[in-house]
Amino acid sequence: MQTDYDAIIIGGGPAGATAAMTLRQAGRKVLVLEKEKFPRFHIGESLLPYNRPIFDELGVWDKIQSAGFMRKRGAQFWMGDGSMHTRLNFSRGSFTEFPEAIQVERAKFDDILLRHAEQLGAEVREETLVTSHQVTQDRVTIRVKAKDGSEQEVSAAFLVDASGLNNFTANREKLREYYPGHKKIAIFGHYSGVLMTEGEEKGDILIVRRKNSWFWMIPLADDKVSVGLVLDLNDFKELKQEPQAVFDEAVATTAAVRDRMMNAQAITQGHVLSDFSYTNKKLVSDRVVRVGDAAGFIDPIFSSGVMLAMHSAQKGARVVDEALKAGRTMTFAMKRYEWSTRKHVGRFWQFIEKFYTKHFAQLFFQPSNKFRMVCAINCVLAGRPEMNFATWWRLKFFFGLVWIQKRFALAKPIEIG
Repeated sequence: MQTDYDAIIIGGGPAGATAAMTLRQAGRKVLVLEKEKFPRFHIGESLLPYNRPIFDELGVWDKIQSAGFMRKRGAQFWMGDGSMHTRLNFSRGSFTEFPEAIQVERAKFDDILLRHAEQLGAEVREETLVTSHQVTQDRVTIRVKAKDGSEQEVSAAFLVDASGLNNFTANREKLREYYPGHKKIAIFGHYSGVLMTEGEEKGDILIVRRKNSWFWMIPLADDKVSVGLVLDLNDFKELKQEPQAVFDEAVATTAAVRDRMMNAQAITQGHVLSDFSYTNKKLVSDRVVRVGDAAGFIDPIFSSGVMLAMHSAQKGARVVDEALKAGRTMTFAMKRYEWSTRKHVGRFWQFIEKFYTKHFAQLFFQPSNKFRMVCAINCVLAGRPEMNFATWWRLKFFFGLVWIQKRFALAKPIEIG
């Protein structure tokens, strides 16, 4: 049994790679255990502007920039019938320091991050399945199974769970809790021949709002677009159709999507992901820190996934390093990490929870920048981790208006369908 690691990280995605890079920058000996072979297909392709400072701090921005990913300057939100839309322009938000983001093919992007972690000195074992973990007073012991079927035990002072939606340690400790009413399913694929925005708006993600569901349309290259449908799991089950049939019917009945996909050809299609929007009762415990989707996952409507994963992983790895320095299994900084991570996720969640309501849409699709409210919204949806008072009170004011709109018509009524 190998016992000389400072930290073992389960998962080699953006969260796991970020944790590995951060711990290596602190001089820690790190082992990353990844069940798949990279590069591999993954969803969650639209990033946010506040990914950029993390890239810079990890020293990986030059590699990402040279990969030629699509630039993303804004996000557009459309009504399904094409009658109305609004655009968030990241370069015009007075509280947003970073003016643009990128759209990425995750196979390439995730591989860049994991290889950079390797180059910084992290040991990476791919095609290695974690089968169990045990936390004792002086170590964490992990049992793994390699591709050839051989099994081994490895141990370290700390475990960073970056296992994504597998939620490895939390599931085994029965810590997962779903957000009420937000069990979703996503059906998605990559397509060529999709008509997307050009000029200044080239690279924008399009979110198309239907009555009880929504589409994403993410341009990955000049002739490759990720298109996905997100709907309630119960609604999907009631349709009693195959996923691709549900997707195709939704395209055909959504003018804003149908018109853009008239000449579309599938590159890959029929992918399915379910069980959206959950949290875990605990993000930290003795010798264990959960990061990325293993800390919780929320509806991807505002493209928060990669940014939240990398931000939580960087912060989580830093508190692990501090705990190692202090020779402690649990620290106040670890508990503060849990609190701040929940708070950051909560800023997105208040938008997600309201996005599915008619009164929110009536204000969101008819924005007014009076008091620079749109600038404050822009700042949150760009992924800014900390709010100052100037943005805090404007968001409170905006959601106060949303509350009033439910009871009294402040904005012009609109139909959603």
